[in-house]
Amino acid sequence: MPLIDKIALVLGGTGGLGSSITQRLASEGCRVYATYKSESGLQPAAALTDSGKLIQADVTDERQVHLLFDTIISESKNVHIVVNTVGGYLPRKPLRDVTEHEWDLMMNINLKSAFLCTREALRRMDGQSYGRIIHISAMTGLRPVPERIPYSVSKASVVLLIELVAQEVKGTGITVNAIAPDVIATSANLVSASGEDTSKWVTPEQIADIILSLCSPASATINGTTIRAFGGL
Repeated sequence: MPLIDKIALVLGGTGGLGSSITQRLASEGCRVYATYKSESGLQPAAALTDSGKLIQADVTDERQVHLLFDTIISESKNVHIVVNTVGGYLPRKPLRDVTEHEWDLMMNINLKSAFLCTREALRRMDGQSYGRIIHISAMTGLRPVPERIPYSVSKASVVLLIELVAQEVKGTGITVNAIAPDVIATSANLVSASGEDTSKWVTPEQIADIILSLCSPASATINGTTIRAFGGL
């Protein structure tokens, strides 16, 4: 078990995707910290064993991100793995109908969260011979579609962010990568599906498998890469 005793942080670790990742990392021997923004975001699947802990934090807030990492370092001395599943999207609409608030919302939840958590992770991983930072982008960040401009721009920016940061950490043992799924077969998405072929959707468990692979020592040469997890779409 190459990940045994590694300290992992899953941002948004109580959601439909995050809980699967949290549980998978814990099953591989990691001590896992999972964040949630509000009590209403907690799910029964978010319960952790003695190998983990839930922490409330808004990861679009610089002060809270700093305190989050302070807590982990004070308790566990290190952080080795950071997986960011925090994100959101808007209903489809043309750019002329997008409000300033909606634009800022997409940039904050999808891009600012990635920036703040990557920056803090790099600061805390400095000097380590092993580190993994993984973000969730989206298919529309690689293949933009009309009427989803704020979402597509924010997710495409995450791809650019990891490519640039990867160049800064090259040769350090720290890698920064992303996964770009289309529709994820979470329980919430399955409930809202209307006549769609959900068998083509990528599952949270499949994404967790990819993350586990990226965290392994064998993936030390994969850096600055966005893995396309489009399922059958």
